Amino acid sequence: MSKKMDPRVVRTRQMLRDALVELMHERGYENTTVQDITNRATLNRATFYLHYRDKFDLLYQSSEETLHDLTKSINLSFDEKEEFDFLSDEPHEIFIHLFEQISQNSRLYKVFLTEKNMPHFTSCVMDVLVDFISKGMNSVQPDDQMLTVPREIAVRYFAAAFLGVIVWWLEKDMPYTPKYMATQLMRIAIKGPYVDKSFYH
Repeated sequence: MSKKMDPRVVRTRQMLRDALVELMHERGYENTTVQDITNRATLNRATFYLHYRDKFDLLYQSSEETLHDLTKSINLSFDEKEEFDFLSDEPHEIFIHLFEQISQNSRLYKVFLTEKNMPHFTSCVMDVLVDFISKGMNSVQPDDQMLTVPREIAVRYFAAAFLGVIVWWLEKDMPYTPKYMATQLMRIAIKGPYVDKSFYH
C-alpha cells in the first residue's frame, strides 16, 4: 500500500503547478523560468528543487498526475453486468465524470490542451476518449457488419470530434454544465445532429 503524501507537500506541489499553469497561459512555456514559477508561487528556489529537477520535470509530473486523476475518476473499466441504455437521452455516468474532472481542473486542461509543446498530453486525453467511445460503441452495436464505416475509423472520428468540442468548451469558459456537455455529445454520436432524418431516404 502506497504511503499517503504529506498534506504540506501536496499543497506545495499544487502551488507550483498552479503557478506554472498561470504563467504558461500568460506567456507560454518557453518564456517561463523556474524563478518566475517560484516568484508566482511565493516559494523559494530551494523548495522548488526539493520536488522537481527543473521546469520540464514540473510540467511532466503535473501532466502525468492530471491524466492519472482523469483515468481514475471516470473508471474506464465498464462493468460487464451493468445494463445501460445508450439510446436514451441520459449520458453515461462515466462520461459525466470525465467532464466533471476536466471542469475541476479547467485552467490546467485549457492550457495543456492548447500549448504547442504538449502533444503528449493531448494524445493521452485522446486515448482516454478512444477507450470510452470504443466500449460505448461495443455496447450499442458489437457487430461490425451493422456499422456504415470500419469501427476504428468511427472511434477515431468521434474521439477527435469530442476533443475538439472539449477544447472549445474550455476556451469559452465552460458555458454549459458537465452533464449538459456529456448529454449533447452522446446524443450527437448516437442519433446525429438532425431532428428530421427524412432527407436520408
